[in-house]
Amino acid sequence: MDSKKKNKPNTLVIILFSLIALMIIVYFILAMFFPTVFDMMNTGEVQPVPNK
Repeated sequence: MDSKKKNKPNTLVIILFSLIALMIIVYFILAMFFPTVFDMMNTGEVQPVPNK
C-alpha cells in the first residue's frame, strides 16, 4: 500500500460546495445593502380571503 496516495474529492464536488458557500455570502450581502428587494418577496404567509 502506498501511503502517499491521497483520497481527494472530485473537482466538481469542490466547485459545487464553493458555489453554494458563495451564493450564501452574496445573499447576505444583498440582504444588508438592498433590504427592500427581499421585503417585496412572497414568503407564503397566510392572507385573508376577500369576501365577494
